[in-house]
Amino acid sequence: MVLFDSPIIRLNYTPATDILVADLSNKHEFYALEVRETLKTIVEHVRHYDVRRLLMDSRKRVLVIDPLEYVSLMSEFTRALQTTRLQKLARIYTGISSREDLVQAINLQMSPTYTLRTFPSHDQALAWLAAES
Repeated sequence: MVLFDSPIIRLNYTPATDILVADLSNKHEFYALEVRETLKTIVEHVRHYDVRRLLMDSRKRVLVIDPLEYVSLMSEFTRALQTTRLQKLARIYTGISSREDLVQAINLQMSPTYTLRTFPSHDQALAWLAAES
């Protein structure tokens, strides 16, 4: 069921598996304000629907944002997700080393309350999310 749809993001929730897919994969330049609002929208829906499993796909997204501001936004997003009951977050590998390094660094530094894994494909990520653990 589509919970939210805009040119920037589409949120699709499957209640049977409790998986929310945040599709940010449209080729579109992404500026700081859009990043902040999009991440806020994701957290609001995770909280409102009490989502336990989240898949984020932003592999085609072009970020037009200062690296330090991006670190701040991602740290804020991680903290916000930790205030929800999220258990698993799967993300699709972007192939952009600076973004991948940042995700790893934030994960190590903040020790989120949920498990974060990166996958090369959408199907592998969904399989991991759907698996009981």
